[in-house]
Amino acid sequence: MTAAADSTNYELCIVGAGIAGLNAAFVAGRYLPEGARVLFLDRHEQPGGMWNDAYSYVRLHQPYSFFTAGNIPWSLTADRGYLARGDEVQAHFRHCFRIISCNLDIDARWGSEYLSHVEGPEDVMIRAHDREGREHTFRAARLIHAAGFDVSVNPPLSLSSKQVRSTAPHLLAQDGLLSSDDDGPVWVIGSGKTAMDTVQALVAGSGRSIGLVAGSGTYFFDRDKLYPTGMRRWWGRTSTSAMYAQALRRFDGTNSEEVSRWAQSRYTTSPVRDPIHNVGAILSRTETDVVRNGVSRVLRDHLIDVEDTLAGPVMVLRSGARMSIPDGSWIVNCTGFLGPREVAHEPYASPGGRMMSVNLTSTTTGVSGTAGYFLTHLMFLDELTTVPLYALNWYELRRRAPQAVPWVRGSLLAYNLGLILDVVPKSALLDYGLDTERWFPWPRRLRRRIMSRGGRERTRQHCRRSLDNFSRATGVPCAPLQGPAQETIR
Repeated sequence: MTAAADSTNYELCIVGAGIAGLNAAFVAGRYLPEGARVLFLDRHEQPGGMWNDAYSYVRLHQPYSFFTAGNIPWSLTADRGYLARGDEVQAHFRHCFRIISCNLDIDARWGSEYLSHVEGPEDVMIRAHDREGREHTFRAARLIHAAGFDVSVNPPLSLSSKQVRSTAPHLLAQDGLLSSDDDGPVWVIGSGKTAMDTVQALVAGSGRSIGLVAGSGTYFFDRDKLYPTGMRRWWGRTSTSAMYAQALRRFDGTNSEEVSRWAQSRYTTSPVRDPIHNVGAILSRTETDVVRNGVSRVLRDHLIDVEDTLAGPVMVLRSGARMSIPDGSWIVNCTGFLGPREVAHEPYASPGGRMMSVNLTSTTTGVSGTAGYFLTHLMFLDELTTVPLYALNWYELRRRAPQAVPWVRGSLLAYNLGLILDVVPKSALLDYGLDTERWFPWPRRLRRRIMSRGGRERTRQHCRRSLDNFSRATGVPCAPLQGPAQETIR
């Protein structure tokens, strides 16, 4: 099919209107002239990214005000510790889009699927399909491919058994599992945040029997400790950044098990005994107790299949164990969407600097909103290809060294942010709405910044050594995009 060429020349094209794309647009509005033409391409029908596809009972796992674009405040009036529902997050993202649109002339092509791009000396040509499947080409001075975590909806597991019912979180409501009309036993597959949300939703819906196939087990940072309330916001407890600072001083790139044990003894919670994995999710002690008390059995194993036998359905587990379950049981696929998968590598910056990508094959922060915000500053300052940021292949990290995830990601974020903050204007940090330090009063935040300023270069160099040690020990690509280590990234 011949592509229809759009005659409009855009200052910027942003692919993806989730947390990464909206933060990128917010920052771009600080540099582009008022009324500049900006093209948005997104496969959804409105802003919100993955939140458009999320299961009905999803909630944020951090206080809602720290999940935004730039410094755009929420119109929601709720307690500062409130965990916003999925529909409330969608409404806020639509609000952010409207605010950003006030200063930019935005052409939003909803229902469009990005296909490819070609970077030239003066602009970038972008190919995309519209909702009817027609191909279009667009030209823009810059392109930001804000894929972020590139989350897709988990489908039900394909199982051999005809005696069980396989489903997924986004189907629970229509399948009747969230009401008291169905009391069939349920096995939740997974132990991450989706699994925790699902168990809590099922516990609230009925008195059914709930089992958990927890794999290697996931632990969570304790929300009660990292987001204290009352007078403890003024003193005592430890902020998220302070907790990471303590952990990263202990992490040398080769001792992730030791650092994980240290963190679990102080700052984490889990309904699973001796958990191994963590990807930064947060849970409260109350939520942990709800899950622990609501689950009748926990299997530290991985589900391979469910087979029908003369005696009834049997779960087949990776360990070789087999376990009979009742006929008519539900199997809910809550396996993680951030696990290893085969994805083509895309550098976070093109050689010419006209294309920037927020993705997990070349992540610079491990947090898509943070990357969308700060990398866009570098792009418009023409520093995107000159600041020697380290880039990490997240999927290889999860595949080869899953226990190291929080400490490698923390080292990467600390090192790269140190470089970025040397370049961007001081207002960039003030307008950065994802900064969880804002949970604490100004005097406490100021005291911490003064104390940490003197050791900033020492911390930066320690994190760099840790990343280098980790990459050498595991073979996971983690090095500057340009320079001697360029071939390692590729």
